[in-house]
Amino acid sequence: MPGARAMPVGGPAHATARHRGRVAAVLGGIVQLALSVCACAADIAGPVPAGSWGGTQATLTVFTDSATLELPCAAGRIQGPLVAAADGTFDLPGFWAPMAGPIGIGGANWQPARYTGRRNGDGLDLTIQLSSGSTVGPLQLKRGVVGQFPKCV
Repeated sequence: MPGARAMPVGGPAHATARHRGRVAAVLGGIVQLALSVCACAADIAGPVPAGSWGGTQATLTVFTDSATLELPCAAGRIQGPLVAAADGTFDLPGFWAPMAGPIGIGGANWQPARYTGRRNGDGLDLTIQLSSGSTVGPLQLKRGVVGQFPKCV
């Protein structure tokens, strides 16, 4: 009969079972993708793991209750735990001090600063907003790395 559709081998019941199998496979893939996205989000939310986070310009040493930052010609301190929100971002107060040239008898000139950034798995982008209005960064840091850079004298 012209224009008639050929019946698949095995009849309509076989075709329906094949269709259900394909739908189940597609839905399974979608569920796995959703779970992997959730797992990534869970990996970046919460306390940033303690240890060194470094790059070519800095080393951030994270402790459970604070963090210190070492740069070629400056240093920083974050007061309080470094905790990322669900999207990996953080915004914390701290201090910043230039460490170039002779340091006075009273020590470094610590000034208030704001530390903002985003954690992405084992990577961390960090920007420092100084009280003077200047910005340092963003610095790209990697977990488990100690930065290798020359120090100012």
